[in-house]
Amino acid sequence: MKKGNKALIMLMFLVILLSGCWDIKDIDKRVLPLVMGINKASNDEYEVTMQIPIPKKDGETSRIVTSKDKNVSSALGQIRTNSENAVDYSHVRLVVIQKDLSDNKEELIKLVTFLMTSKEISTNAQLAFTDVPIEELLSNINDKLGVDSTSLYDFFNKGAGWAPQILSTRIWEAYRSMYSYTEDITIPIIDSGNDTVLNYKGAAALKMGELTQRIDPNETQLIKLFQNDNAKGKIENVGVASIMVIRSAIENKTFVENNKPLVSSDLKLKIRVLEREAGITNDRIKRELEKLIEDRFNSMFDKAQENKTDIFGFGQFFRNQIPYDDLKNWRERYYPELKVDFIVHASME
Repeated sequence: MKKGNKALIMLMFLVILLSGCWDIKDIDKRVLPLVMGINKASNDEYEVTMQIPIPKKDGETSRIVTSKDKNVSSALGQIRTNSENAVDYSHVRLVVIQKDLSDNKEELIKLVTFLMTSKEISTNAQLAFTDVPIEELLSNINDKLGVDSTSLYDFFNKGAGWAPQILSTRIWEAYRSMYSYTEDITIPIIDSGNDTVLNYKGAAALKMGELTQRIDPNETQLIKLFQNDNAKGKIENVGVASIMVIRSAIENKTFVENNKPLVSSDLKLKIRVLEREAGITNDRIKRELEKLIEDRFNSMFDKAQENKTDIFGFGQFFRNQIPYDDLKNWRERYYPELKVDFIVHASME
């Protein structure tokens, strides 16, 4: 075979390989939604609302796009079909679920399963619940001057030490907890702010997909501490003084005696006094703070134990101490018998 023919065949072969890029869309021909809201309409249709950033020379704003259909995937398809550009859902970073879905166990499990198995939405996207209409929540961003389209996502990612009480839960974490014998999950709750973009309303505790209790914003930091998150930046008011947590560390020791689980938890807090009433000593401030947090934990734990919802994740500590075949009985048999000795040790900076 002549060299010219060989070169021609090789060139034709390369042209065939290059055809694999036919469906690539340039970045300026794609829209990248960052936030997705989902609720159930009165006619049993799912309503999916997208917040889509619009880059401009003087900054960035966004528009709200809504679609309804019998299932979430069809609603997403409608948005893609009606958009003037290609819609790339892989950049969604926050999924907000309205109350009508979050309060329905079967619907919530089905929705989280869809989000987990969808090949278009990242399983690292964060989840949040809301009691207000989705469109109202998303439109509130555009009504606030100087706020760009990433505000909802940024709300959960302020960085260490700025808002330690705000919980952050990923899609894959919620999905895992629905099928876990020893781990329950908490989902942050948000609504529209008056002077700010959002209000943090605390969290919802879920047991295998069922909402069992709501948790106050001041209580969520304790849950994060048991997840090995630092309480740095948390401000507490103890009545006679206000303090800021500079550093925190928690040590948990676990035991099983007569088939009853025991936990010894020591929380160490390094604090700084921000203001105090006249004549109030450091020792009194430390005692007041220790009592405040210990009482808060005991109240939360009593309620969670009553609901058989392991919001602190104690079951994870006992996975190697309870026979594997017995782990499925953690919530019904072991958790109601769990005793926790929780002690706070405060020290000044």
